[in-house]
Amino acid sequence: MHRSFWAIAIVALGSAAPLSAHHAVQAQFDQDNLKTLTGVMTRVMWINPHVRWFMDVEEADGTVTSWNISGAAPTAFRRAGISARDVFKTGETYSATVALARDGSNFGYIVSFVMPDGREMDLWQQYRSEGGQ
Repeated sequence: MHRSFWAIAIVALGSAAPLSAHHAVQAQFDQDNLKTLTGVMTRVMWINPHVRWFMDVEEADGTVTSWNISGAAPTAFRRAGISARDVFKTGETYSATVALARDGSNFGYIVSFVMPDGREMDLWQQYRSEGGQ
């Protein structure tokens, strides 16, 4: 019984760090290193814990780079009146400003989108509403 208590305690403590690190946007993304991407929306995942957008961006040399963009939870967007079905359509061209991943991968945290009709959508406010800076 005594051993099983300590085994459970160690597992619980070991799993607590990754759970808290999950929401450390500042640790994974550089808020001072923003990039604007213009490309075709290929997929939208409106799921917990974070909304994901996937875009194919044509580079100056003609190659296409796939980008994975993360955002706040779907509930934060719904509270702001934003839904995937109404706003984000695959096959359409969008511009996205993202905070780049610190590891240099093609991954970013959304700051804003410019929609196909020219409207700008500030999504950084959803991040801030969930406790970000």
